[in-house]
Amino acid sequence: MPNKHFYFAMGASTGVVVSWFIRKTRRWLLKHTSWMKYLYQWNRHWFYYFPVIILIFGLIAWTPDILHFFEILPKGITRSKFFNLFYFHSYFETLENENPSMDQILNWLGEILLFCIAFGILMFYALETRKLVNKRKKDKKD
Repeated sequence: MPNKHFYFAMGASTGVVVSWFIRKTRRWLLKHTSWMKYLYQWNRHWFYYFPVIILIFGLIAWTPDILHFFEILPKGITRSKFFNLFYFHSYFETLENENPSMDQILNWLGEILLFCIAFGILMFYALETRKLVNKRKKDKKD
């Protein structure tokens, strides 16, 4: 069974793409959707919560394993083709069973992807902080 890094990384990557898409289209969404207007009324800096979206998508990727771990569904059912909906979970489980070296490869791939996501989030917040500091310095000069 591939380590859970791989599945979580696939879900987190989807969360990153969704967050990026929302961030890039926020002006259009603000004009055309009511939920975006609600977000701006609730908290003007709502995009600081993007890591929560990334976490939610990562947990969705773990759904088959969570169901199996808590013994809600047996392992045979969580390996059925239906659970390929969760980022091809059953496919990767079968692939790993046929080729045990894939476990390590998928684990490394997941770890690299998670590192890139974490570093990207860190850089996003560092740039946002830098913008705020520069804006406050500029406001103090005026």
